[in-house]
Amino acid sequence: MDSWILQVRRLLRPLRSGAGGETTLDRLVREDAEDPSGEEGLAASTRLVVDLGRALLSLGLPAQRLEEALERLAEALGCQVDAFSTPTALMLTVSDGAARRTRVVRVEPGETDLERLSALHDLVGRVERHELTPADASRRVRGILARKDRYPAALTVACYGGASAGASVLLGGGLTDLGPALGLGVLVGLLVRVARAAPNFGRIVPVLAATAITVLARAIGATGVPVHESILVLASIIVLLPGFTLTIATMELATANVVSGTSRLVGGFATLIQLGFGVALGHRLAELLPHVATADAPAAPEGLLWVGYGVATLSFTVLLKAAPRDLLSILVAAAVAVFGANLGREWLGPELGALVGATLLGVVSHLHARMRDRPVLLLMTPGILMLVPGSVGFLSVSSMLDAEVVVALQTAFRMILIATSLAAGVLVATVAVPPRRAL
Repeated sequence: MDSWILQVRRLLRPLRSGAGGETTLDRLVREDAEDPSGEEGLAASTRLVVDLGRALLSLGLPAQRLEEALERLAEALGCQVDAFSTPTALMLTVSDGAARRTRVVRVEPGETDLERLSALHDLVGRVERHELTPADASRRVRGILARKDRYPAALTVACYGGASAGASVLLGGGLTDLGPALGLGVLVGLLVRVARAAPNFGRIVPVLAATAITVLARAIGATGVPVHESILVLASIIVLLPGFTLTIATMELATANVVSGTSRLVGGFATLIQLGFGVALGHRLAELLPHVATADAPAAPEGLLWVGYGVATLSFTVLLKAAPRDLLSILVAAAVAVFGANLGREWLGPELGALVGATLLGVVSHLHARMRDRPVLLLMTPGILMLVPGSVGFLSVSSMLDAEVVVALQTAFRMILIATSLAAGVLVATVAVPPRRAL
C-alpha cells in the first residue's frame, strides 16, 4: 500500500509544484537581463525573430496570429519583417532600412504546449518593453523549448484514458462503457508515446490505433459485456481526431491565409481518412470473432453528463500541457463554451448553434487575456476542443467507406458548417473584444 501511495505522490508532484507561485519557465522569463554584449543589430534581431517564429510554429499557432506576433516584435526591435507561414515552413525577410536578411525555416509540427506558449507570451512582452536585448531573448526562447515536459509520461497516458472515458459519456454511452473506454484510451496513449520516440512509426499511428481499437471493442462485446461498440471506438480515438485542426484551417482561410489554411485542411482530411481506413480494416478483422447477443447497456445518469465534461476538460488540460494554476480558468471557459453551444442548439440547431458557444468562449478568452495579460489561446484551445466537429468528420469518412455516399456527403457538410460556425464565432469575439497582443 505504501508503494502505491508513493507512486501517486510522484505523479501528482508536478501538479502541486505549479499550483501557485513561480515555475521554472517563469524564472527563466523573469530573471534579470544579461549585460548587453555580443551580437547586436540586425543580425541579433533576425535571430530572435527566426527563433520565436520557429517556436510558435512548432506549437501550432495559426498563421494570422503568428505573422502578427512577428510583425509586432520586429516593430519593437526597430525593424520590419515580411512573414509567410505554412503549417511546416516559415519564410522571413527582416530589414532595418539599410540592409535586409531572408531566412527560410523548415519546422516539424509539434504538440500544443500552453505553458510554453504562455512563457513565450511573457517573453515577447519584455522585449516589447525593451527590458531584454535580442540576443538575451533568443537564449531564453531556446531555454523555454529545451525544458522537459511538466507532466510525467504515466500521467499523460492516463489522461488519454480519462479523455476517452469522458467522451464516451458525452457521446451517449452508458455506465458499462466507462471502463472499456478508459482502457482503450490508455492504449491509444501508449501508442502515441511510442510514436514520439519513433517518427516513422508515428506516421501509421492513426491507422494502427483505429484498427486495434475497433477489434478490441468487438472483442469486449463478444465477452457479453453490454457496451456500445461504435461509441467505444469513437471515444477511444477522440484525441486523434483533427477537429481542432479543421477549425484552425477554416479560420486561416477566413483571414485570407489561403496556403496555410488549405495545407492544414488537407492534413486534417488525411488524418480522417487514415482513421476511417483503420476502422474499416478493424471491422473486417473483427468479423472473425464470434458474435454474442448482449443486453442493452444501461443508460448513464443525467448528472453524469457534466462529470463527463469535467473529466474530459481536465484530461485535455494535461494533454495540452497547461500549467496547473490555469486549471480553474480553463474549466470556466469550457463550461461557458458548452453552455453557449447548448443554448445555441435550442435557438439555431446543432450546426449553427456552435456559433453561440464559440462567440461566448472567444469573448471570455479575450477578456481573460486583456485583464491578466495572458495568451488568448490559453482558454480558447481547450474550450474549442469541447465543440470541434472532428467526430462528425470521422462519421462522414466511415459512411463513405461503407458506400453510404449520400449519408457521407450530408455528414461532411455538417462538419464544414460546424467548423465555419466555430471560426465565425471566434472572429466575431475578436472584433468585439480586440486582443492586446497577437498571442
